[in-house]
Amino acid sequence: MKNLKYFEDALLKLAIDKGVIDKSQRTSLLKERVIKKTPLLESISREVECEALLSLLADIYDATVVLEDEVKVNESPDADKLFEKFGIVLGDVTSNKADVYLFEPIFDVEISKIESMINKKLRLLVVSKDVFENISQDLKNEIEHKKHHTISTNEQLKALKEDDVAIFFADELLQKCFDMKASDIHIEPLKDSFRVRMRLNGMLEEFGKYDEFFYPFLSSRVKLLANLDIAERRQTQDGALLFKVKNKDFFVDIPFRVSVMPTIYGEKIVLRRLSSGDEMIYLSELGMEEDILDKWKKAIKRPHGIILVSGPTGSGKSTTLFAAINEINKTNINITTVEDPVEFKIPGVNQLQIDSHKISFSHALRSILRQDPDVIMLGEIRDKETAETALRASLTGHMVFSTIHTNDAPSSATRLIDMGIEPFLVASSVVGILAQRLIRVLCSACKTEHVLSKSESEILYLEENTKVYKAKGCRKCNGSGYVSRMGVYEFLVVDDVISQMINHNKGDVDIKEYAINECGMKTILQSAKEILLAHKTSYDEVMRIAAE
Repeated sequence: MKNLKYFEDALLKLAIDKGVIDKSQRTSLLKERVIKKTPLLESISREVECEALLSLLADIYDATVVLEDEVKVNESPDADKLFEKFGIVLGDVTSNKADVYLFEPIFDVEISKIESMINKKLRLLVVSKDVFENISQDLKNEIEHKKHHTISTNEQLKALKEDDVAIFFADELLQKCFDMKASDIHIEPLKDSFRVRMRLNGMLEEFGKYDEFFYPFLSSRVKLLANLDIAERRQTQDGALLFKVKNKDFFVDIPFRVSVMPTIYGEKIVLRRLSSGDEMIYLSELGMEEDILDKWKKAIKRPHGIILVSGPTGSGKSTTLFAAINEINKTNINITTVEDPVEFKIPGVNQLQIDSHKISFSHALRSILRQDPDVIMLGEIRDKETAETALRASLTGHMVFSTIHTNDAPSSATRLIDMGIEPFLVASSVVGILAQRLIRVLCSACKTEHVLSKSESEILYLEENTKVYKAKGCRKCNGSGYVSRMGVYEFLVVDDVISQMINHNKGDVDIKEYAINECGMKTILQSAKEILLAHKTSYDEVMRIAAE
């Protein structure tokens, strides 16, 4: 087909020859094309039945008519390029042939260019206007999504001017970190190259490998943004930067913590994304079960004592504590926090940022006690001195919140004793311990059924052949099979019996057994199992957090 005029003349002639339209309709169609400049295909679509129109187009295009349920859209990068350049949708591709779906005409020159690009002959498949618009819109959405969730390739960086590479690539990484809701960016030198990874939903994903030539430009740019010494390459450096990212139609400042560490192949750079300070966190958003949430709210509103949140790094401990602070933040309560660094900014709360290399948490805590606080939040209990100061503060009429690195709630009490704290001090001050993990949530668009095997069922004490779901991966979730994370919690309320058990130096196993059997405490694994049976997560995820 040569051009649009040739197509429209052929369409009118064939429609008349086949009796699809009469001469009066032909005349009105031609008038509309001349006077209103309406494309003939659009006008004739209103005059004839869809099935008849598709038959006409198939004859003119020398194509085959395809129904909606027969459409198989190709998901390769070539498919995206062809759609953006020529407006066609690529289908199945074999060694010598490629299917393309279309409704509007495609001309000989374009067909020749496409066949040259993909080195295959095209087979044209005609679909209705509605079907083509639907698959086109889906493809547009996916392309837009993909642009927000990929970074420049090595070849694309090579195409830039040398002076522009550093600024462009650094800015792109920081923007994409925000767009993809990544928590960290890892820029890692390798033997002859370097790679970029980002942590999405708690898991590191590689986004590309690049020539080592680009690395000095990128590292210098990041150091400049973070006010670090660009000439220093043998010592670790820590800094921070504030980057203006685009959020829809406006810009917002996002802080990043920057760590530079020398390795055998060069300096590794990690950027941790922090809260912008405008994000308010509420307990209702954490995904706690109603029973645990009620107990947690009662515990944090007590007048004195110490509450601990335990879990590994990156399990959301700080987020939970700040949601608790936000819950009790009132004008009649003096709340002070000690952090390294300040991750969330809460109006009305006195937040102290310390450099743990220069001043300890315990030293800062002693200063805070002279400030007449009602509630104190310590970023982390790391040593005996900090633990002892915090516990004694809780006994003198203060409410203390803090975090500790343990695997479950009962072992947090024994960890304090292992640090050298007297059991009576732990027993009389600790009022509650919350253990938590973050579990990934399955993508609803692509999750698939999975029947648990005998061994899998036995591990979770479930019936054999229990139906659950597993991750698959699609464009919507960037192939990971997961779209977000949710909290999994275990809350130990320290009652009189548990307090006595701690005082008598009972082990964490005994405390856990009593809490489960007598107090109805739900463990992290039990909570995760319920999420699995609710079809929100996978067996692999339950096993992953069970192993942490």
